[in-house]
Amino acid sequence: MQLTQGLAGTSALILALLLMAPQASAERDMDYSTRITPKSGSIFEYFQRKRIERREWLEHNRLPGPLIQNAPAIEKDVPEPPLVYRPEKLESLNVDTFAEVEPTEVLPAAIYRELLSKQAALRVTSDEKSAIVDLYRSNGFKPLWTTPEGLDPRGQGVLGLLSKSAEEALEPSDYLPPALGSFNDRPDVFKGDMVHLARLDLGLTAMALKYARHASGGRLIPNRLTRYNDITPETVAPATAIKVLAWSPFPIEYLKNLQPHHPAYELFKAELAKKRALLHVSENEDIPLGNRVKPGDSDQRLPLVRHRLERLGYLKPGSGPPQDLSSTDRTKAETAAMTLDPEMSDALKTFQSEAQLTDTGSLDQATVNALNGRTEQRNVAKLIYNIERLRWLPKDLGRKYVLVNQAAYQLTVVDDGREVWRTKVIIGKPQTQTVAFHDRMETVVFNPSWGVPPSIIKNEMLPILRRDPSYLDRLGYRVVTKSGQIVRSSAVEWSAYNKGVPYSIEQPPSDDNALGEVKFLFPNSNSIYFHDTPARSLFDRSSRAFSHGCVRVENPRIFAENLLGLSGEEVARRIDSGRSQSAKVKQDIKVHLTYFTAWPDSTGKIIYYDDVYGRDERMESAFSATAVATR
Repeated sequence: MQLTQGLAGTSALILALLLMAPQASAERDMDYSTRITPKSGSIFEYFQRKRIERREWLEHNRLPGPLIQNAPAIEKDVPEPPLVYRPEKLESLNVDTFAEVEPTEVLPAAIYRELLSKQAALRVTSDEKSAIVDLYRSNGFKPLWTTPEGLDPRGQGVLGLLSKSAEEALEPSDYLPPALGSFNDRPDVFKGDMVHLARLDLGLTAMALKYARHASGGRLIPNRLTRYNDITPETVAPATAIKVLAWSPFPIEYLKNLQPHHPAYELFKAELAKKRALLHVSENEDIPLGNRVKPGDSDQRLPLVRHRLERLGYLKPGSGPPQDLSSTDRTKAETAAMTLDPEMSDALKTFQSEAQLTDTGSLDQATVNALNGRTEQRNVAKLIYNIERLRWLPKDLGRKYVLVNQAAYQLTVVDDGREVWRTKVIIGKPQTQTVAFHDRMETVVFNPSWGVPPSIIKNEMLPILRRDPSYLDRLGYRVVTKSGQIVRSSAVEWSAYNKGVPYSIEQPPSDDNALGEVKFLFPNSNSIYFHDTPARSLFDRSSRAFSHGCVRVENPRIFAENLLGLSGEEVARRIDSGRSQSAKVKQDIKVHLTYFTAWPDSTGKIIYYDDVYGRDERMESAFSATAVATR
């Protein structure tokens, strides 16, 4: 009887636990809601969560032994060498001879002779030189912008546009025709002086072409800045631009239209104007380093911190303690001003979040450094660099496209000009940076195998395999010969190889596969792709530069739904099959891997990001080198 009662009680307990399992599991796994098909209380959801629990167990209970990611490297990853930027080569705007005879009209004759002069001051690119010479030859060397009286209205309009180029994040001095002393010279300053009018006409043509080149494709050559740029801007051809400038009654409108059409451009311009207006009134005193200040604590630096937060727009001006206190309360007011109150703490949290710092609301060393890095002068420079990058983007991003901003650790899906989805990403380490380039999404692979890149085999696996040849066998990796034969890792004489090995190494689909559940392919020469990852905790970090160059996506299931147009249930079914399978992306979806250290958020506010790869510094050096080369 006691045995029967015991069994009955045990059965009741097991039944109760089974009924409670889905709810208890749901409470444990709320963080994984984006990875689970929402079927509340279903047995499908229960076993799906059990699968995730198993993955967690595997992550935290691996067998002891060397880990691939922590293996000693044969060759240390080395950062890029210091930049030696080579600006575009320029040559003098002159020719040896013309087949045409010298014109009889005085101003065309002067232009003819100026093009033959060995003392030509104008220096242009080779393509610009060809376009200018061909155009003037084809129109009988007639002037484009001048008459014997001086600059005509078209010329005055173009010169006025060039003078205001700073509003477009360009440098006006780059576009001043050498014949002029300043943009303020009178239009008739060379009235009757044919030699100088010829130089002015040619000079304004050259400067308008330079402006067209810079407006349409940027001032710098991206691929000469870093080996991690694989970008070819769509710069307008000089031969095309000069024909429009020569014959159009609206040359100003044409030049303006060459600027980026992306919505971020106007937002950048407005922010640039605002920051420049603050330059002459802002104090750029650095906030001193000191001990950590928690909410409620006092510190003498806090009035300066408050002022900086007000100027940056995180606090309203005058948000501190009242200024019209009686003399008896002045001491209290001064104490209050040096106290980290809730309002300032909330402002610090907002700033820290946007600066990719832990949003504690306290004043720590990292926050002080970030605040000191946000002076108006630095913000102006940052805006100029990122407007330049905007000019490198393709003119047509696509109706639907994926934009990765590496500096923001963020992936966005845009459809018909509207952001439809956003997620966190992990990018390459500074020593193995993610490349900036543009491509097209082609394939989504569920339950992918991981083909270990040769660099990881050489730097991370080979040192371990020399000591422990059976290492890959224990981990379940496949070693494949060039003929496609699978061999055991322990059968290979790994010590015979110093650099590359004549084998490929694959990790089959599994719960702890390095690529996770899904990978996203857009074949390219940089061997970059998107993928899931079993290392989920890294997405909680504010700075997420941990990969070997590929991009890890926080919510790959939802990303697959977006790209393939599948339901969450269908994506889950394909993953749960455990079978590796591919799906072609039928839509035309462009992929843009970019690097913007300033970018507007969904409300249009410009957010500034840390220069994790040091590419802003390289741009600063390149602009300086270009300025010297064009003097």
